[in-house]
Amino acid sequence: MSTILGTAGSEKNPMATSDIRPTSRDNSSTNEKKRDFAVDEEDLSDANSQPSSDSPPKIPWKYKILALICIVSFPIGTNWTSASLGPLKNTLRKELGITNTQFGIISSSDAVVNSIWPIIGGIMLDWFGPNIITLLCTSVIFIGSILAAVGVTVNAWRLLVVGNIIMGFGIAVVDSAQQKFFYHWFGADGLAFAFGFENAIAGVTSLVAGLVAIPIKERTGWYGWCFWIPVFFCAFSVGISIAYILFERCVVPKAIRFTSSKAASSGLPNKKKLSWATLFVLPWAFWMLPATQLLQSGAAGGFSTSSADIILFRGYTEAVSGYLSSAQKILPIVLSPIVGAGVDRFGHRVHLIMLAPIFWIIACALLGFSTVHPLVALVFSSLAGVINAMPLQICIPLLLRDQNKIGTAFGVWRAFNNSGSTIMDIAFGVLQDDTPGKGYNRVLKLAMGLKAWAFVLGCIYLFVDWKFLGKGLTLTRRKRDAEEKRIRIAGTEAEENLTKREVKGWVTKTGLCLLGAMLVTAWVLFFKYLAV
Repeated sequence: MSTILGTAGSEKNPMATSDIRPTSRDNSSTNEKKRDFAVDEEDLSDANSQPSSDSPPKIPWKYKILALICIVSFPIGTNWTSASLGPLKNTLRKELGITNTQFGIISSSDAVVNSIWPIIGGIMLDWFGPNIITLLCTSVIFIGSILAAVGVTVNAWRLLVVGNIIMGFGIAVVDSAQQKFFYHWFGADGLAFAFGFENAIAGVTSLVAGLVAIPIKERTGWYGWCFWIPVFFCAFSVGISIAYILFERCVVPKAIRFTSSKAASSGLPNKKKLSWATLFVLPWAFWMLPATQLLQSGAAGGFSTSSADIILFRGYTEAVSGYLSSAQKILPIVLSPIVGAGVDRFGHRVHLIMLAPIFWIIACALLGFSTVHPLVALVFSSLAGVINAMPLQICIPLLLRDQNKIGTAFGVWRAFNNSGSTIMDIAFGVLQDDTPGKGYNRVLKLAMGLKAWAFVLGCIYLFVDWKFLGKGLTLTRRKRDAEEKRIRIAGTEAEENLTKREVKGWVTKTGLCLLGAMLVTAWVLFFKYLAV
């Protein structure tokens, strides 16, 4: 599977703090003030207004911790499977008789279906709430993992692809559900820590899976166990989903439970309906990120997936290559929560977005075009991994400032990312197959070029943040709190760059057109090389 790196609402009502918390925790007496994500004509005409939000009750840490443990456990099985692919690339080529391009099909098979599904899933998340959707998605992932393992067992690589595709239906929606859960439980000021902790747990899973993939193959005499083990973890995730639902319904006080848009609108005189219209009221500031990142997640994911094979090309054994490539996950495990807490307090998200491409370029240059030990290059890729996805993802809730749009927004974000990952996974495979000696020179040069452009994009984001967004993405927590307090007192939320979230039709249409082009390209490439 491809590694996807890529990757936050207030009215004029005074709030006790500047923390922009979700409306879903408001008690029943304020349900009539909640804004549903499904928008009718009146909503569209008032798209530039800010969503209402009352000051939510403070959530005790005993509930936050238990919820966080459940939330980070949802994707354990899929993370294990994804991490096993890189070290097993050479084995899969030999055992299944596939080319590098066909391996790219396997690697991107979960992403291609998620080029459109995350949007549908995101809208459903916003409407039905993440609880039941998460249970459904983890169940689908479990079924897909069984098919993928069976495909390996019978040496049918296309059945492995089918299993990964089915898993893909659940993976991106579970990811969007995690973001919605994080925002509900931690609000804007604790978002980066929650992201960082989740990244650390995912890193631990990936590290262990990568380290044991080759030893499992060698000691059992069969590599297929690397695909059957995740089946049990996927079953565990289904159990965790059930446990979370019971925890929220039976343990968590009603005042701080998550309330879906459907439930919130049930008592309103003009009851809302499930609608696609929320796509057209996402603010222009949000569209800036997915519409410009495009192929960036694929460039980073391609390096992570292929690093073990690149090390193998440099003369190391398959076991050593697997160990070394897995070692790049150690730093993110340690640093992700620390960096997340630092970002929550000190801001500077855009500066981290600018720094990550520099680390990626250094990693590609050292691993592919120097004689230094691969670990040196992997240290830089580790640092890039720590600060690559998290700053972009935690910018999204801040750019939205509306809980009822988060699922849809992350669905769009994932659709862009997964389309880009599919395109780049296949492109990297084609480039490698056409390179003399099946080497990685052309692949790494393309990745370095894309990351050079990512640095330019970071500079553009910094300018836009300072000029049009009130420095909201770079301010420290203290300065942002003070500025938001001043704005609330003045009653100018709809006029201030820091708090207003305008919808610009031409930006929305441009973003949707770009997404359509990415979808068509990804699907055409996928089915073209699937049939080869």
